[in-house]
Order: sequence, then C-alpha cells, then structure tokens
Amino acid sequence: MFQPLLLSGQWTSTSDIRPLLAPYDGSLLAHVAYAEPQHIEKVLEGLPHAQRAAASLPTYRRYEILDRLTRWLENHAEDLARLIAQEAAKPLRYARAEVRRAWVTLSLGRDLVRLAEGEVLPGDLSPPTEGRWVFVRRVPIGPILAITPFNFPLNLVLHKVVPALVAGCAITLKPAPQAPLTAYRLGEALLEAGWPPEALTILLADPPLAEKLVQSPLYRLLTFTGSAAVGWHLQRLAYRKKVLLELGGSAAALVHDPPSLEKAATELAEAAYLYAGQVCISVQRLFVHRSLAQPFLEAYRAAVATLQVGDPLSEETHLSSLIDERSFKRVQAWLTEARLGGAQELIAPTIDPQKRLVSPTLLTDLPPTCHLAQEEAFAPFAEWRTYDTLEEALHAINASPYGLQAGVYTQSEALLKKAFEVLEVGGVIHNAPPTLRLDSMPYGGVKGSGLGREGVKYAYLAYTEPKTLLW
Repeated sequence: MFQPLLLSGQWTSTSDIRPLLAPYDGSLLAHVAYAEPQHIEKVLEGLPHAQRAAASLPTYRRYEILDRLTRWLENHAEDLARLIAQEAAKPLRYARAEVRRAWVTLSLGRDLVRLAEGEVLPGDLSPPTEGRWVFVRRVPIGPILAITPFNFPLNLVLHKVVPALVAGCAITLKPAPQAPLTAYRLGEALLEAGWPPEALTILLADPPLAEKLVQSPLYRLLTFTGSAAVGWHLQRLAYRKKVLLELGGSAAALVHDPPSLEKAATELAEAAYLYAGQVCISVQRLFVHRSLAQPFLEAYRAAVATLQVGDPLSEETHLSSLIDERSFKRVQAWLTEARLGGAQELIAPTIDPQKRLVSPTLLTDLPPTCHLAQEEAFAPFAEWRTYDTLEEALHAINASPYGLQAGVYTQSEALLKKAFEVLEVGGVIHNAPPTLRLDSMPYGGVKGSGLGREGVKYAYLAYTEPKTLLW
C-alpha cells in the first residue's frame, strides 16, 4: 500500500517515501509520502482560497457533511478499529472504544451546527444611542493548523477537525508519523461527504517543514496535542495566532473512602496500564489513605494480575507494544534511574525488548528528582504513595508541574468540594479514574498541561470570533 499526501484535496506523491511498520510485529503496513519544501509552499499559497471555500458553506451543507461522516463511521467502525490497533498498537478493545467515542464527537458537531448562535444586545444604554441594537455573530477565525498525536489517531483528529467543519475553517492536519493511516482514511471520507477539496490538507512533514507551517501568519489558529516540550516550543514559534495546547499530564488518583475498595482498585489498575499507559490522563500517581493501604494494595495487585500483555489484535489484550524504539529506550532508562535512586518495586515489570513490551509496574519511594517523579511517564507505570491527612495529599498532587485531570474516590461531599477547590487541574473526576473524559465537556489543563480547552463546543468557540453589528 502507498499513502500519498492530500494537498488541497489532491492526492500527491513525493520523492520522500518511507516505510510504516506495525509497532507490535514490525510488519509493513504502508509506504507513506512525506512533504518536501515545494509542497509546503503550495499549501500556504492556497490558504486564502481554501478559507473562502470553507467559510462559504451554508449551515445545511455543513450539517449534511457531518451527518454523512457519522453514517460513514457507523458503516466502517470495525475496519477503523482494526486499523487503529495495527498502526498504533492500541489493543482492539480500546480501539473499538475510541471509534465509539468518535461517533459521539461527530454527533456533537452535527448537532452544534444547527444550535450555534450569536447574541442580540440592547444598544440604547444612553440617550445618544437610543433606538440602536447590537447584533453579535460568530464567524470563522480563519485557516487552522492541527497537529495530532499517535495515541488516539481517530478521535483526537476529530476533536480538531469537527469544530473546524462547524465553524467553516480550512483545515491543514499533520497527523503523527507513527500512526497516520487513520487520519488519511478520515480525509477520504471527508471529501466524499462533500467538504470543499481545496479546504483540506493532510500531510506528514519533518519538524523543519512543519515549523514553517506553524510560523506562517496565514494560519489563524494552531491546535496541538502532544508532548509538553514540543507544544511549548511550537507556541514560541507561532506568529500572531491563537494557540490551543493539550499537553502532558501526571494524573493523580486520590483514594480516601471509596464506595467500594475493590471496584476502585480494579478501575485504577486498568486506568494506569491500559494501552501501555500511553494516555495523557493515564493514572501515574496513586495516593491512598494509610488506613486503606494494605487491603487496597492487595486488591490492586489482584486486578493487575488479570491484565493481559500481547498482540493488540487479540480480544484479550489490555496493553501491547510501546509505540517506537525511542519510547521504549526512554522508559527503560527512566525505570533504571528510579531503581538506582532507591525506588522500591511493589509490582516489578517484565520486559520484552524484541516487541517493546513492558508489563505493569508499580514503584514507591521514588527519588523526587528522577524523571518518573517529575515528568509524564507515558508508559505502563504508576507511583504508590500513602498519606495521613487530606491537606498532605492535595499538596503533594499540586506539586506536579502538570495539571490535567485528577480522580477523587470519596463518599464525603465536603471532601470532594475541598478537592475541587484546591486541586490545580483542569478537571476533577468523582469516584472514577482521571482517564474518564466525556467528549462534550471542556477538556484541557493548567500549568504545564497546556492552554485552552477542547470538547466540540469549546473548541468551536476558539475557532470562531465574535463579529458585531451596531444597528
């Protein structure tokens, strides 16, 4: 299979063709084209025309496009799930869950097209403007540049694309090079659904060329999901444009007085290690009240023992290969650093270098300056801590440079309110892991976890500007 670029709706080959290998078994999935300088110039030259085409679509046409995409997803759900499992090494159970979430994302966008509205305000607030009214309409911000990660190659792409369809913004998408095929399949469907071809570009590009896109003032908004280091670097490069960053996390779960200790342990074990921990809101830090420590740890270990490591296309698998060799070596180095610094293994990993498999790992007594204590692990790893007072736990959770989401297991309304007030995160999840995200809610973090919010409605607001008529 050969995968060309999609440049302004035209499938385009290049002289830079590279193999794409499956992370789990190294099988050849496709040969994929990478952009060269002339392709970047072509895209930039066409942006004004692309934006006019996108913005001119009437409401009913945008509704029809999203409705067709929703039906396309229903008809191709299993094929898409298997493609995600192959190219991203995402276990099939979670790939199917991603497709189900993608359907919700599309449905939210389809409904929002008909509900998006402006405002009418009184203009006669003083005698000189008697008889006047203020009309406010939301208009597209302009062309958007979207850069997406490998771990949700369908739904996180849709969280960039769907608000653009609702708003009427031309789209340039750079998917993750590790897992680009799902995005291209979506691009095909988007063209077939009736989106203006000139208003859609999907391409792979090495950092210097991708940065040229980021620096172009022709894009009015950059939306990026990925690592903190790359995201903040791109923000510095962005020129006179709005920037949305959904970056890393070091998600904490607080277990104080759960309704069910066994249920909490089971949920948190899966949330820490599903998809090899390659989720930005994966449970990385467990804070368990000292009175519950021993029974909770036993239940947690029992839950971990049920998690299967292996082929992502197996119905039984919970975690498979790390996405690439660079990630595997980083995780090995960080685990070694923590052990040498005195960390203790409560659950020791089994490592398969050939397939880049790392089994669930639970460490305690982490050296405070080691990478696993300071950074997003993006690996099947969790840290165990016990605490005596709520204030102690909340302070420790807030000590992280990240603030994406946190889970709080408690039956106390007062404790939940206290945690909600004090925790420096974008979202608090009650009696569930921090991995729980609804596609309708505002999603994003504070501190090192990013800028702005995703969620179809909230991204749509970022993709549009209020335009005022004083009449």
